[in-house]
Amino acid sequence: MFKEIITLTLCCLFIAVYAAPATTTAEKEEPPHPYNFAYEEKDANFTITRQEEMDEHGTVKGSYSYIDRDGVFRTVNYIADENGFRAAVQSNEPGLTNSAPAAATIQIN
Repeated sequence: MFKEIITLTLCCLFIAVYAAPATTTAEKEEPPHPYNFAYEEKDANFTITRQEEMDEHGTVKGSYSYIDRDGVFRTVNYIADENGFRAAVQSNEPGLTNSAPAAATIQIN
């Protein structure tokens, strides 16, 4: 009985090791699909805008901004490409100072 179990185990191992490998199909990477959009929303207290576009190389450029009724604003212009994500922030918000943390430029007006 023990000999039969060993033989059966070895046969199963042989089949598992030498079985045809599962075929995998690599998904074809599609080229970037260019797009662009923009919108603006206004009411008595604020204005919000946003625009973004991607070109045929996959480079994304855009911006978004906020302006409140007191004239406090923030605008962020950004680009994302093979060099990573980079943003430049312009604002007149109280308490901010000019700086460049984490590859984002902050400019106070």
